[in-house]
Amino acid sequence: MINKLRQQIQYHNYRYYVLNKPEITDYQYDQLVIKLEHLEKNIHYLNKQTSPTQYVGDILLNNNKKIKHKVPMLSLNNTFKVKHFYKNFFAPLLPLNIMKEKNFFCCELKFDGMAINLLYKNGILIHGITRGNGYFGDNITNNILCIKDIPKRLQGNNIPKIIEIRGEIFISKQNFNFLNKQYLMINKQFANTRSAVVGLLRLHNKNKYLKLLNFFCYGVGYIENFLNKSHIELLYILKSYGIPVAQYIHTYKNFQDIIKFYRFFKRNRYKLPYHIDGIVIKINNLYIQQKLGNSTKAPKWAIAYKFPSQEQNSILKKVYFKVGRTGIITPIAFFETIKILGVNISYATLYNINEIFRLDLRIGDTIVVQRCGDVIPKIIHVIKINRTNSNTSPINIPVLCPSCNSKLYKNINNILYCSAGYKCKAQFINYIKHFISTEAMNINYIGTKLIEKLVNNNLIFSAIDLFQLNKKKLLKINIGEQNIKKILLSLYNFKEISFSKFLFALGIKDIGITTANNIAKHFQTLEIFLSSNVADLLKISGIGKKTANNILFFIKDKNNIDYIKMLTKKINIIYNKNNNIYNNFFYQKNVVITGTFFIIQRSKLIDKLKLLNANIFNYISSNIDYLIVGTNPGKKIIQAKNNQISILYEKNIIKILSL
Repeated sequence: MINKLRQQIQYHNYRYYVLNKPEITDYQYDQLVIKLEHLEKNIHYLNKQTSPTQYVGDILLNNNKKIKHKVPMLSLNNTFKVKHFYKNFFAPLLPLNIMKEKNFFCCELKFDGMAINLLYKNGILIHGITRGNGYFGDNITNNILCIKDIPKRLQGNNIPKIIEIRGEIFISKQNFNFLNKQYLMINKQFANTRSAVVGLLRLHNKNKYLKLLNFFCYGVGYIENFLNKSHIELLYILKSYGIPVAQYIHTYKNFQDIIKFYRFFKRNRYKLPYHIDGIVIKINNLYIQQKLGNSTKAPKWAIAYKFPSQEQNSILKKVYFKVGRTGIITPIAFFETIKILGVNISYATLYNINEIFRLDLRIGDTIVVQRCGDVIPKIIHVIKINRTNSNTSPINIPVLCPSCNSKLYKNINNILYCSAGYKCKAQFINYIKHFISTEAMNINYIGTKLIEKLVNNNLIFSAIDLFQLNKKKLLKINIGEQNIKKILLSLYNFKEISFSKFLFALGIKDIGITTANNIAKHFQTLEIFLSSNVADLLKISGIGKKTANNILFFIKDKNNIDYIKMLTKKINIIYNKNNNIYNNFFYQKNVVITGTFFIIQRSKLIDKLKLLNANIFNYISSNIDYLIVGTNPGKKIIQAKNNQISILYEKNIIKILSL
């Protein structure tokens, strides 16, 4: 049994570290290792020297020169449960009577990337080395030179002649999403942030995407003159050398504070700009670290307390193809219901047909589903070892539109789409949903079901028809009289909209909210915008040739111009012609809004703030200038006070904005 378990772990090490194609989740792998460690501990006569519990496994990059670490670069012991953390790490320290210092423990975030050892001599970067087997790592110096966070030369005073700086190379969520959009062009995507980091660092040239990577330092290996400092003081010294150090590092004395730190980031990790999979707890005193020492695999003075698994296995049952607003066909995968972090999940988007090919997905496959950012479910890979010809079947890619039966086409990126435009009911329904959405026209009491009824019963053929609805038409689709009154009153009261929202509501390809805001600021009026050319559009931040051509194609179409003219007869566009915009109270201020408002409608308040060039955020951070508070504000007001952020109430806003 033990030999079989060892073989299993070695096989999964190879899949994870060498191929970067794991077949099981991190949690499942850790459970195998924990099980083996338990068996080896209780059967003392077993030879453990060659066991995977006795050595460090890490990424091996083919054909790279191996370099020896001056001090072994070990991995961390893991725990997933509070009782195991107490039993395996905290409790063994109690008899030693060493926890007298106020800030005995140091807590950090555990990044989901790749560990790296940076060797500096006389302040000059000599090598960048992966962890490897803990003693020898791969030389990836040429690639890490492209990472802007890693300094080529240390700055400041009293820099040791020789120092090994250790940390994690990672990729932010924003850069990860950007990378996957770019890699779609070559029919390839990365399953998660860790695989993206490894995939980029495996490249043997200075690939342009390497600049998307980041680095945080978490400690040192060898240092010429031992610094009689605490771990957190050492990090501050390294920061003074120009080495990036993560923001959220705290010292604590007692067990309860460590657990609070863990639970806070377990709840709030999705708000961070990068992925983390747990926290790391270290003894803060460097002398005690040395005294406790290491096992063959991990230090005895640190442990990783990991978050519960965000991945589960399931069986793919079917794939449904959905038609979007712009005609792109999106596959939706339905699988046997699983529960991740207390939430039942039974389907996930596959983005486009390229994802089916990338995953080599088949109906009946055992799949690994990840709940990204605690919200969005995603299929990250297939466990092909479970696949047989009898229990799986290929996914049939449609040749006709599932909505209108028009012939489907593929663009240059192999993305499937329907070219029927708004003659396709699915595309038209999605456009109307976009048109009435909060970010666009913000029309109340018209939901998805009502839109589908209106379109399928041929009661509307364009967005203009919404404003021509009446009681007689709505009675045809069995709507109650009270609801009819609300719908018609909402449409009747809809009189005006900001220029940026109007632009967004038009549904021009590649025009999101930010781009619509930038266009509105640049052109100021609809007439100037409609008379623009490619050169004018390329002057706007965020607009490239492709987007400029899409805009031009739209505004040069006579049917679209007629449509815009009819809309402007129904709706008054608000332009921001205030020459003193740069002197207003909210100009370029970072604002968060919370609570319920009575006099001001929240959407109108947001529109007004955007017109004044304010930046609206959903969460509190040290960069926020103002928190605007209504009734029942929740935790944000406490967070704002803790961060000494100015708080404005509804009465203040009415006065400032002259409402």
